[in-house]
Amino acid sequence: MAGFGRRAMWPLGLATLAAPALLRAGTAAAQDGPVARPPAGALRGAAPDGVLAFKGIPYAAPPVGPLRYRSPQRLPTWAGERDATRAGAAPIQTIPPWATWLYDRPAQMGEDCLTLNIWTPALEGRRPVMVWIHGGAWRTGEGVAAGNDGAALARLGDVVVVTVNYRLGALGFLAHPALKDPETRAAANWGVQDQVAALRWVKVNIAAFGGDPDNVTLFGQSAGGTSVANIAPNPANRGLIHKMIIQSGAFLGPPDLPDVAGAAAYAEALAARLGTTVPGLRDAPAEGLHTAELALAREWGAQNGGRVPVLPIADGVVIPAVPRGARLPAMPLLIGTTRDEAVFWYDLLDPEGRRIPGLPSPTDDASLLRMVGALKEGSRPRATATAEAVVEAYRRAAAGRGGATDPNALWMAAYTDLRFRLDALETARRHAASGQPAFLYEFVHPLAGKARGVPHCAEIPFVFGTHTDPYFAAKSGTGPAEVALAKAMMQGWSSFARTGVPSSDEGGAWQAVASGGEGVNLLGGEGGPRRVVPVVRAEELEVWNL
Repeated sequence: MAGFGRRAMWPLGLATLAAPALLRAGTAAAQDGPVARPPAGALRGAAPDGVLAFKGIPYAAPPVGPLRYRSPQRLPTWAGERDATRAGAAPIQTIPPWATWLYDRPAQMGEDCLTLNIWTPALEGRRPVMVWIHGGAWRTGEGVAAGNDGAALARLGDVVVVTVNYRLGALGFLAHPALKDPETRAAANWGVQDQVAALRWVKVNIAAFGGDPDNVTLFGQSAGGTSVANIAPNPANRGLIHKMIIQSGAFLGPPDLPDVAGAAAYAEALAARLGTTVPGLRDAPAEGLHTAELALAREWGAQNGGRVPVLPIADGVVIPAVPRGARLPAMPLLIGTTRDEAVFWYDLLDPEGRRIPGLPSPTDDASLLRMVGALKEGSRPRATATAEAVVEAYRRAAAGRGGATDPNALWMAAYTDLRFRLDALETARRHAASGQPAFLYEFVHPLAGKARGVPHCAEIPFVFGTHTDPYFAAKSGTGPAEVALAKAMMQGWSSFARTGVPSSDEGGAWQAVASGGEGVNLLGGEGGPRRVVPVVRAEELEVWNL
């Protein structure tokens, strides 16, 4: 995996765990930095390259001890100036090989991780606010990863960018009735509750950073995009967000998305493995709990078709309805995917052309049919098409375009559509049909070097303008085409946050999707930063009666 970044990368162990210092003595540089004075308490940040940065800001009490598996608790205001020049600890996590494409090794990890980071052009004014929820399958990621540094986006778009840490893995998404919070009555979705708590903090405090609390765009990718769809429909969150951006969100439904009762057996199995009760998990050492759950997940997934109930669930409290069936609220929506999402897990290469270890692809038609059938039942159980009909439709369409028709290529296309493209298309179509502004995109800019395809996560360095960062330069490219694409995408995302309509200097305002689903804004590739086509993969999508 040479050429992939600043540091050596390997699946993370727990030797790097460290609790962040809540109050640090300011250095001389920090003492000269900008001071914001929100209601939460004074914060001294830094001003690198003309953008003001405030990092490691706690938005809730540390979820440790008796507060583990509790809804986030309000943090008291602090006296004096708090140092906000350094990021807080990342949530406890282990990064699988393919996720190292996006995530560098966190400098520190710990259970005390409920912090957010803010980049702003100035403390005065009322700029649009963009709150980023990172992805990572609800198991990996952090708010200060190289890809989602908010400085370039804040500068070019004249917006306030906020990134959020939230509880991950077994500490953030274990569910059981015995864990029910006595105040909120929630027994699941601790990480989603953290995200909402961060939004509530933004509502109260962001004006002190030059942000407009009445113009907040919630945006996220992958698990973060699904989080947008989880949070927005809940009436309890009304007024916290005003626009939505969903990047490669997988809109889960049964059986992938269980209820509390369906997830309880997993929590009980974890408790038994650690020799305790489910409530006793609050007292287990965090490192041991994390390690034990990873081992359990491997065994559980092997026995249950890969499905492990450590993810958001439809609990009726935090998430009233499953994302696939939920109607998004009446506000502008920007939603889309990458061209080859599945490559990220099944066929990812580094810039030198070496394969990054990933999940096994089908090796012949028989295994392809089995995998497509299982994927269809997990993603779209009501679809009438058989696995044989799906495979035949995809093979015929690929052959007609002169593309590859081997089992691996067909699996990539079917997985991308079933897990991502269909959800984005249907959501955009439904939103437009309800009379709301909806904009649909597909990111088609290929990876650089000897890598191939346009995998999941490929758009993030362009949304944030971080494609030239040493961690991404060899993977994303730094030539004139990439510079133009990053500028157009940052302008598109920030103008959407400002007005509800994405636009850029090159190409002007985007085309909204029609109520029938026509109108896809293609981003990058040979056609330049943006162009519009009526639909993508029309022939394949016919098999789903779309």
